[in-house]
Parts: sequence; C-alpha cells; structure tokens
Amino acid sequence: MPRVAFVTNFIPIYRFPVYQMLIRQGGFDLKILTSMPLPLSCRDAVATLPIKYSASLNVPRSTRHRVSGGLQREFISIPLGLIRDLIVYRPDVIVAGELGIRSFVCWCAAKILGSKFVLSSEEISTSAMGRSKLQLRLRRFLVRRSDAFLAWGEPAKEYLLSMNIPASRVTTCAQAIDNEYWIGLAQLLNRASERNALGFYGTMFLLVGRAVQRKGFQNFIAAWSRLSAHHHSRACAVIVGDGDYLLDLKRLAADHRLTNIRFVGMKAAKELARYYSAADIFVFPSLEDVWGLVVNEAMCFGLPILASCYAGASQSFLADSKLGLVFNPADIHQFEQNLRKWIDSPPVRAPERCREALREVTFQKSCAAIREMMATMAVEAHD
Repeated sequence: MPRVAFVTNFIPIYRFPVYQMLIRQGGFDLKILTSMPLPLSCRDAVATLPIKYSASLNVPRSTRHRVSGGLQREFISIPLGLIRDLIVYRPDVIVAGELGIRSFVCWCAAKILGSKFVLSSEEISTSAMGRSKLQLRLRRFLVRRSDAFLAWGEPAKEYLLSMNIPASRVTTCAQAIDNEYWIGLAQLLNRASERNALGFYGTMFLLVGRAVQRKGFQNFIAAWSRLSAHHHSRACAVIVGDGDYLLDLKRLAADHRLTNIRFVGMKAAKELARYYSAADIFVFPSLEDVWGLVVNEAMCFGLPILASCYAGASQSFLADSKLGLVFNPADIHQFEQNLRKWIDSPPVRAPERCREALREVTFQKSCAAIREMMATMAVEAHD
C-alpha cells in the first residue's frame, strides 16, 4: 500500500474523526508525526491512531494582526528528529500541515526520498496580515515547490489561489464539527425551559471561546458598555470559556459597572448546548481566526450570528447570506450600532437555513477529499 505521512503540530478533537475515517477506510498506510508532545493531542487520537511524536523545539511567538490589532500567540516548531523519522518511514507522500519551518523540513525530506510533497493549510487572507516578510518569503518558496495542496475551508483555498496556484492543484476540506450530534442536542432541548432555568431575560447575546486577546471579547465589552440604560434593561450577555485573559475581561466589565454580562467558565458539550438553546443571538468578535468552529455549533441551533470579518467561518457562511451580519469588531462604534440594532429588532432564528448551509461541511467530505488527493499523489509517486 502507498505510504502517507501527515506532519502536524498536534491532533485536536475536531480533526480526530477525519483521521479515524481515513484509517478505517483503508487503502493507505498512514503515519502521523506531531511536533508537539502527545498529551496535547486529543486522548482518543493518541489511543487509536498511528501517531508518533517527532522531537521538536517549540518556541513561543506572538504575532500582532496589522489591521485588527489581534494578538496571536503560537509556537514555532523547529524539527529536530523529523527528517530521521521520515527517512525511517519512507513515505510516498508527505503532507505538511503548515506554511513554515516544519514544512520546509518536510520538503527537504521529500527531495531526499523522492516523495510527493503536499501542503495542508488553514491560513486565510486576513490571518496572513500579521505574518512577517520572512514568513511570507518562506511560504512563497514552499508554494512553488508543492505538488498539491489541502485547503481547510473555502477562505483557505482563496488564499492559496491568491498566490497564483492553479485551482486544479487545490483540494478543499471542510472545517467541520459533528453536525448530527449538535443538531440532535438542539432538538432535545426546550428553549423556554432553558431560558427560565438559566435565568435569562430580554435579548440574550452569547459568546463562546477561549478567553484570549485575539478572540475579541474585550471589544464586545467595550461596545456593550456604550449602550444606553434602556438597551441594557432589555438585554443580557453570557461569555462561555476559560483562559489567561478571563480575569482581565471580568475586571473590564466591573470597571464599566456592567451587571448584565455573565461569565460562566468553560462548559462541556451537553451543558454548552443549553446556552445555545437559550440564546437569541450568537456573537463572534474574533480579531483573527482561520475559522471558528463555534459558529458551526451556533448554526446547528439556528442562531443569528453577529460575526467578525476576520474569521474564515464568517467569510464562508455569512457573507452575502441572511444567516447573520459580518462586521469589523475592531470598530467599536460599528459594534455598538449592531448590538443596539439587534436589541431593538432581534432577528429570528433560522434552523433549517443554517443546517442547509452545514450540509456539506462534514468530516466525510474532508475524508473523501483527502483520499482523492492521496490516491492521485500515490499514483504519480509510482509513475
């Protein structure tokens, strides 16, 4: 069987089902090499998938988004054992999961082994605004030498095409969640009962995500603080999530004397579903996000979405649609106007339209796309 190596930083829970499907359907000998220690990958992936930690030096780095001001904290992985691990495995195809140093090492290994080299990317045009000249130069080098590309979502595909890549070389995967699971939870819950049990009143605005600066919750609080007393009496807000920035957010809300914003911490899926069910509007104010899977979750409940223009999910689902409103969360005046407008005239839920938009955004679509790409690359590798 053709050998395929996936090289990535770690396996999050939302990627595990795709790898699991690839393994179960067979036809390829797969190996997954991670640059982050295995405990950072989801537990099920570590227990069931052919994963190996490839020794790396992971250096923390902060990147400032030039337009929105969002601060992205990430790790740059400097591979120490990756070439050795790839040479031992001898893959026919190497799929490199980023546009940086690790992918450059993968390209070097592909040249040594005569393997096909595939770039897998989530990057979108707005998230790329914070990249340095050196990073952009490196990705242009890699793009010119890649045999094929995996783009996670249409905005990621558009970004690759902006670098003059032929569309025929780009395979598009889906930024997906388990739609059936979340829709099932939505159908089980009674909205009125959940609102009453959770103590919500008026128009309820919901925000979900890690409490970090780039998620833009501080911009929401700033905009919310500018609403009139009349609007505050007719609305409430809930922020779900934990993180290093949570205390700062609570202090900011306290400084503005906001008593109608509730911080409830992180919630497991079934408990989080109660908040989606009770909410009237979902707010996604991220200052930089290659996607934003919480938008998919909110759409399973049919929630209208007030969504950042700096996120892939907003660009894909909401641009030119009636499912929500895309705006610039860095513009506090515009943010306040949108909040006021939706308190005065809340948009109605549209579960059927939302779920129709999600119909093709599935793990199955990603698996089928990757298998098609791998089959093509494996054939070319043996020609």
